[in-house]
Amino acid sequence: MKLLLKREQTKQGIGRINFQLWAKLEPEEEEQKLIDKYQFNNAILAGELQEGLLRRAAILGIVVWFVIGLIGSAIASVQIGGVVGLIAGGGFAYWWVNEKREIINVQDLIWGRTFKCTSVIDLAKKEAELEDMVSLLRQVMESSKHWDGTETIPVDALPKEEAKQLMLRVF
Repeated sequence: MKLLLKREQTKQGIGRINFQLWAKLEPEEEEQKLIDKYQFNNAILAGELQEGLLRRAAILGIVVWFVIGLIGSAIASVQIGGVVGLIAGGGFAYWWVNEKREIINVQDLIWGRTFKCTSVIDLAKKEAELEDMVSLLRQVMESSKHWDGTETIPVDALPKEEAKQLMLRVF
């Protein structure tokens, strides 16, 4: 498995520099078979759905639908304007969610995904985060080769202070 990274920087506005990191995962043939077999494509590697993201996308989609619908109605007919507006609004809402979401799943990395970073430090953090995610995925995929059968794992009691630290970390 290989993780391809491509860094870019672009100027935007007066003196502002934007950084982008493009990441793509290239699994080997055996790894791709495991991804397909265990449906790792939809596995979430990091993040969670941000509150309000879908609501904002829906509102923006409705605004786009309304504006494009009005323009389409003026040019053609109300039905055509409504349908074209609905397609444009839905497409815009989908694009908005995809651009603003912080969830990273395996399929994103297999197709290749661009991450926007505000600084070089954010870019370096994102690189390290992606490397850790892919490393974890690789280990899970390796362990999936042995998911048949049963296993007994002894779990010993920890000393009081270690147990306390473990509980604080987990809960």
